[in-house]
Amino acid sequence: MIDPDQSRRLFLLGSAVLLGGCATSGPSDSRLLPGLVWGPDSGEDETQDTAAAKVVVPAGVIARSRWAKGSPIPSRMNRMRPVKRITVHHDGMSSYTATAWNDTASRLETIRSAHLRRSPEPFGDIGYHFAIDPSGRVWQCRELSWQGAHVARQNQGNLGIVVLGNYDKQVVNAKQQAALVTFVRGAMKQYKVPVSKVKTHQEMDATACPGRSLQAFMVRARRSTLT
Repeated sequence: MIDPDQSRRLFLLGSAVLLGGCATSGPSDSRLLPGLVWGPDSGEDETQDTAAAKVVVPAGVIARSRWAKGSPIPSRMNRMRPVKRITVHHDGMSSYTATAWNDTASRLETIRSAHLRRSPEPFGDIGYHFAIDPSGRVWQCRELSWQGAHVARQNQGNLGIVVLGNYDKQVVNAKQQAALVTFVRGAMKQYKVPVSKVKTHQEMDATACPGRSLQAFMVRARRSTLT
């Protein structure tokens, strides 16, 4: 028999599987972003059991090793192709306004664990490449040597960024806005991604992600600060 505490943990994990990842201050310029970490022959159908390339953590970004409680599973992932697009998400879980470092580390680990346990196709790691928390900190998620898992059938060369929180229930704050614009602009410059290839999840798939507030902000940003 499952005790009440165990039942509650299973319920929360199930909720995270459905909601976590909507599958659902940062760097100041492109010099702080990683250079090319993929090889010319890398492709969607190719997997490998060893690291695809040397891992580079952008300056000012909190490394995955500082929050994740487990290693990636390379056999479940594909090597990354050159970045040609950027997609913005929210995590789609509960509203989130905490600014403590440990709170964000815990939330990211919850999402990572849910992604590894999702059914019928478990991921090899958290699906996004980077996350932005309510205080504007940028966190490394999936290493950029690996293709992300954040937009169904459209992950090739797609840099995934998640803003932590649920922006159907809350408003994206000024620190998050500034960090998102700075980071996206840097990535656009580093990888030569035009603003026409900076999308939100709902613009690529049938989903409410990234929520009304973040969607409206991204529409405005592409007209002004990202151009």
